[in-house]
Amino acid sequence: MTRRILSLLPATAALSLTWGCASVPRDAGVADVSRTVAERTGHVIAWQPGQPIEPPADAALDAALAGSELTVDRAVELALANNRDLLATLENLGIARADLIAARTVRNPLFEGEYHFPNQRFTPYEFAITQTLVDLIQLPRKRALGEAEMAAARLRVTASVVGFASEVRGDFYTLQAAQASLAQQQAVTAAAEAAAQLTQRQHEAGNVTDLDLETEQARYEQAKLALARAELDELQARERLLADLGATRSAPLRLAAQSVPPPDPETPVEQVEAAQDARLDVQLARAEVEAARRAGPIARTAPFDELAAGIHWDRESGGERSRGPIGTVPIPLFDQGLAARARATAVLRQAEQRLHALTVNGRAEARAAHERVVEARARAAYLADVVLPRRQRILHLTQLEYGAMQRGAFDLLRARQDLADAERERVLAIRDYWLAKTDLEAATSGVTGFSVRAELSMAARGNE
Repeated sequence: MTRRILSLLPATAALSLTWGCASVPRDAGVADVSRTVAERTGHVIAWQPGQPIEPPADAALDAALAGSELTVDRAVELALANNRDLLATLENLGIARADLIAARTVRNPLFEGEYHFPNQRFTPYEFAITQTLVDLIQLPRKRALGEAEMAAARLRVTASVVGFASEVRGDFYTLQAAQASLAQQQAVTAAAEAAAQLTQRQHEAGNVTDLDLETEQARYEQAKLALARAELDELQARERLLADLGATRSAPLRLAAQSVPPPDPETPVEQVEAAQDARLDVQLARAEVEAARRAGPIARTAPFDELAAGIHWDRESGGERSRGPIGTVPIPLFDQGLAARARATAVLRQAEQRLHALTVNGRAEARAAHERVVEARARAAYLADVVLPRRQRILHLTQLEYGAMQRGAFDLLRARQDLADAERERVLAIRDYWLAKTDLEAATSGVTGFSVRAELSMAARGNE
């Protein structure tokens, strides 16, 4: 019996080392994440675990932005390469790999010893080596649980990266519209200023009343306030996109012009609703259900975690030697594992309920995003086909009557202001379309609410 236990100890150590490291991906699953991100976004992740951490620098980013207009795809590419929140999120893969190794590793054997110093011929001692048995018994289950948790971690990181790519697209479209809207508001303000100055000169000549002067001055003041808001909106949108790109200082960004909605018809809402199985949040919920299911049997042996067996050697003060097996058996007198079992059951039920909730909420989210796309597309088309041509015709007719001295300068300036307002409305409608399109893609991919940004990720996890 003693020889068997002694022979089991090195075998146990070898088994622990082999199972702890075998089948654990050396890249922590980066290849799987990068492949899925490329399928969802069309961009790859240029990151490897363990690569040196360099301090943030703008030199490479400045070189990438110099000499060309920034497109939305280029913005996503730069953000995936430089954003530090993204790189910090990818480190979760290394943490998940370490957790998987820990799940596949048996606890180390314990050595105990006593050494006495009596006034006798022989010095008595007692030594023992013990090994927990529950780890050996539950090792296959713990390995399966670790693999399920690793799969969930990969999906969580993938969803965060894809969600971040959607955020970058949204931030790009927001800045793009803010810059165009600012240009339109500058034109409106310039027209209001010209009208106010003209009114002032005519008032001094006695050709307009005090009421007309105050009215034009008030319009000019309102235009200046709107211009200040437009400048602030552009600044905040630019800083947001710069943060996405990993820039450490503020700098102007030259973006490509807005693209009108494509002529292709939108995806039918029935097809959008049907794409539930491909959602990353659904796949993550299934992985969490699987991990919770595999944690249940492990929780049932919680009261016996200290169950151990081993061998001891001793020598008495008279010189007699002995050795033999020893065992440690916990007595489940107070802790009978009820809390561990109850928690495992509740976690499993919670994961299953969230999976069922996603099948309902995901469809509603996809339908709502689809409706926003349809509405924004129709609004942009109506402004381009009806409102803008009419405003342009009004300006043209006003110019003709102004040349014929049938209209005054105020009418001409007002027509130009109305045209600029309509153009700004179209800019915002196009922005709303691309934002809604981005939201629809995020809803279809199941990454709404996932982010690499610390504040958004913490808020999302606070609901778990």
